[in-house]
Amino acid sequence: MATIQKHPPRPLRASRAVRPIPKSSKGHFVGELVFNRGNVRQRMGYGSMLEHDASLCMIYRPGFADLEEQLAPVMFTDVDGSRHKHFFDFRLTETTGRKICISVKPEEIAKTEVYKAQIAAVKRAAIGSICHAVATITERNIAPDVLHNAKLYHAARDPEPELDAEIHSKLHLIVGPTPIGDFLEKIGVGGAGFFSMARAIRFGHAHLFTPGKIRSETLVSAEAA
Repeated sequence: MATIQKHPPRPLRASRAVRPIPKSSKGHFVGELVFNRGNVRQRMGYGSMLEHDASLCMIYRPGFADLEEQLAPVMFTDVDGSRHKHFFDFRLTETTGRKICISVKPEEIAKTEVYKAQIAAVKRAAIGSICHAVATITERNIAPDVLHNAKLYHAARDPEPELDAEIHSKLHLIVGPTPIGDFLEKIGVGGAGFFSMARAIRFGHAHLFTPGKIRSETLVSAEAA
């Protein structure tokens, strides 16, 4: 079996939230997670379970470069002509350099005409100033399979160089759709290689035969479907 070697420690960067996030809040899921941003580990706070789930789905989507939370307020003019502040929950930066300001809202709020009118006004103020686009994320936008896999990628975010190299060198042994567990047993690493296989899928070295949650029984192939 391969020796499991952890990566050297990366510098830990503080949260970049401009608007403070409570350390605790009765009835709310608040906390902090750490994701890998290039060669550093980045702390990022969240103020609800929905923000937590949305952030993971964004961090582990293709083309991700960075995610900032609780930006400085954007001043906008409301429909009645009055001036207000809007705090975006996140700003997603893609590898292309495109920046998207994100508001995370429960669906019951996001579907109201009041919110739609307000975010339209905010959009006019934000685009060209602090981002290229504005979007709202609700629970309806978070697919269970995507969230499941994002949580897996997050748990498996740190490389294990020797194990990763061994698995990568054996991917050519996958002939036709093969369960992940069967492949790992065949090459002699067993369950210890599951996170490494998740990284191989995440970075395009192996491919899901059909979309879905990544589990031991999930079928993978060495070629893109």
